[in-house]
Amino acid sequence: MSSNRQRIVTSRAPLLPQQTTPEQRYWRQYSSAQLVKEHNSVTHIAFNPKSPFDFAVTSSTRVQIFSSRTRQVVKTFSRFKDVVYSASYRQDGKLLVAGDATGLVSVYDSYNPRAILLSINASTHPTRVTKFHPQDSKTLVTASDDRVTRIWDISHAYEPTLELTGASDYIRSICFVPSAPHLIATGSYDGSLRLYDTRKEGNTPIYSLNHDQPIEDIISISPTQLASCGGSNFKVWDLTSNKKLYERGNFNKTVTCVDYVENFDSPMQSALIASSLDGHVKVFDPLDNFKVKFGWKFSSAVLSCAVSPSDATGNRHLVAGMSSGLLAIRTKKKEKKTAKRADALSGVSERPTKSNNFQRMMRGSEYEGDQEHIIHNDRVKQQRRIRAFERYINQFKWSEALDSAFVPGIAKELTLTALQELRKRGKIRVALYNRDESSLEPLLNWCMKGIEDVRSATIVADWIAVVLELYGNTLESSSILRGMIVDLRNKVRKEVYKAKEAQKIEGMLQLLSS
Repeated sequence: MSSNRQRIVTSRAPLLPQQTTPEQRYWRQYSSAQLVKEHNSVTHIAFNPKSPFDFAVTSSTRVQIFSSRTRQVVKTFSRFKDVVYSASYRQDGKLLVAGDATGLVSVYDSYNPRAILLSINASTHPTRVTKFHPQDSKTLVTASDDRVTRIWDISHAYEPTLELTGASDYIRSICFVPSAPHLIATGSYDGSLRLYDTRKEGNTPIYSLNHDQPIEDIISISPTQLASCGGSNFKVWDLTSNKKLYERGNFNKTVTCVDYVENFDSPMQSALIASSLDGHVKVFDPLDNFKVKFGWKFSSAVLSCAVSPSDATGNRHLVAGMSSGLLAIRTKKKEKKTAKRADALSGVSERPTKSNNFQRMMRGSEYEGDQEHIIHNDRVKQQRRIRAFERYINQFKWSEALDSAFVPGIAKELTLTALQELRKRGKIRVALYNRDESSLEPLLNWCMKGIEDVRSATIVADWIAVVLELYGNTLESSSILRGMIVDLRNKVRKEVYKAKEAQKIEGMLQLLSS
């Protein structure tokens, strides 16, 4: 009984483990990039916490609202007398607040730039930070260059309800502690992170944490953890023990901004985003000791960055503002299949409801019978087309098999497979008989490239030994072949030198590690 001839197995390099992680594959989906040129450097970016999750970009003397759907400017707030800073939304998304270099704080309707709802003369110094309280919609907190943090009631904004002092340098960031509406944290250029209790009598902090570098930004990660950035690193603090938990210095220059997002459609349950003056924006995993999971490199220093809120629907964005005035918007588009599958699981149908007669008529139209009949495909699978060198080997044409291994465009693995098969069958000498300069040149060219690879070095050595034995006189008479042999000898010496140096380095490392 006859059987099929066994095919030649192609020699392949060992496969490395998968290089990309689920986190990297997720963040790479933020690939649809759009660049917008602003008049001046982009100093602050804030997302609307409510649908449609548009984002406000602060640059020079104006604040622009970009649509989350189209990534185009939908509103522009330009009624400022000087440079504007840190425009941010209220928690319900209906109000927008911003401070300018004259110290004036302006409160607008989020989508009506013409109507100023409230103006507060917070200070005679520039007001750099303005934020609404996330749990009290009437409370507004501002920080000016007079090193004073003020708390305002927007329903009675003639004077601040409380002034928080203690900072010895400019205050650049404010954040609120979740589950503790009475706690306010500030970060200033004196390198201290101060925590205030608004219930306490007096305006001094209850305690402070030393960052050792001017603090650019702070953010709350959990009810007991805060992150502060300044210098070339950021630090994570535990509010219960007043101690530093982590410190990460993954940047070469000053870290300018941090943002935190959780409970979003990612393999990571939460993510901390940090930007730096070295042009990098990196993603850290809080549940994995704040290790770097992904990063982007931009053309200039990044001053601000933000990610779409965790409950954002539709397209999600990563927005970075640079000192050159460029605004980079990277978008992860919503997958239509995922949305349809989610609607199917939740029982929501996109089709409008029809009458009972129509539903009765269309009943069973989508049935395909896949649960009653199993169809077997009896077609014989087409075998892989036999290669030229394999066909010649099966016909015992050893010389032609060697020639077909060096056809232009053939993969290196296939050439290596043909040489290995001829060596395994003991046909190296037979394949090399009756050859001239033109037929030996392709083999020597391939050997000069293959000697650099450890996996093919032994095969190259076997074939070159036979060539030198059979064609020693021919190599001396041919200037081209003699030059190729000299180049091959120099490459072998260079590879031997590299191997010796590698052994020396290995010995040094063993001494250091032992």
